Amino acid sequence: SGAAYTTTRSSWPDGSERYADAPGGPPLSGTLQPTAERGVHDSAGFSQWHALLYLPALAPLPLLPEDLQASYGLIALLSLLFHWLLDRHARQSATAKAAMEALRADIHRLQRSLGESNDYIRQSEYTFKLEERNRLSQDIHDKIGHSMTGALIQMEAAKRLQAKDPERSAELLGNAIAISKEGIESIRLVLRDMKPLAEQLGLNRLRLFIDEFAATHEGLRVALTFEGDVGRIEQLHWQIIHRNVTEALTNAAKYARATTVSVHIEVLNTMVKAGVSDNGVGASKIVKGLGIAGMEERAASANGKVIVDGSAGFSVTTLLPCGKA
Repeated sequence: SGAAYTTTRSSWPDGSERYADAPGGPPLSGTLQPTAERGVHDSAGFSQWHALLYLPALAPLPLLPEDLQASYGLIALLSLLFHWLLDRHARQSATAKAAMEALRADIHRLQRSLGESNDYIRQSEYTFKLEERNRLSQDIHDKIGHSMTGALIQMEAAKRLQAKDPERSAELLGNAIAISKEGIESIRLVLRDMKPLAEQLGLNRLRLFIDEFAATHEGLRVALTFEGDVGRIEQLHWQIIHRNVTEALTNAAKYARATTVSVHIEVLNTMVKAGVSDNGVGASKIVKGLGIAGMEERAASANGKVIVDGSAGFSVTTLLPCGKA
């Protein structure tokens, strides 16, 4: 884990060069250990060795009858060729084994790195939760706790002075009421800071889904744009928009043969418009299957509608009513 690596270079029999990891520097992922470092001879070494092997095989040739010399020479040559092919196969097997070992080492290294990254993410999430709990605890103690304690003291004093000094008791009771109102307002502010805005939940969730969708569909570019006051979009509308956009993107990836899909959210005066359009083949005749029917039903549940157009690419537009700005 803490070892250093360096990259070494060796020439292979085919004239190419290979790089491999060795102690002393950073690892080079996806490389093969050179066969020269694994005890495999280079091409020059093989040629010399086979020449030396072939010469003794030809020694008995002058002692043979002339009619057998050609056959013997051919058999010796074929034997040498067979031996060379066998040796070449052994070299290729060694190369493949070296590649497998290098890949296995890379996989092990990546798995270890992935495990360390996952541990770091889990630790970061846990640390963030602890910090958030500590912040909330501090806010409750500093703001709400002090207010409630002050109100309680004022009410206890007002109770004791109720018979002896009604005016002073009423004054303390008024102070306690004012402090209690401040405490309730502090609670509201703390809860407001804890709860994300509706547009953050809806828009960020949609953006995250589109990023994941684009990453899993190679060759398809998906862009998200929006305009207007997205804070006016209600949570129910965000749910309908998210599900309709999901259905439209899925259909575009399956049938449109498109390279680009645009998702545009626009908040108008009395309506929210969510459009999904692609640059695919389109459709001269729209056949409403279960997917489009489902989108229409979801929009109708919020008094909205869906418009489908296949004249220039394919587009699905969801229109949902919203209150005036």
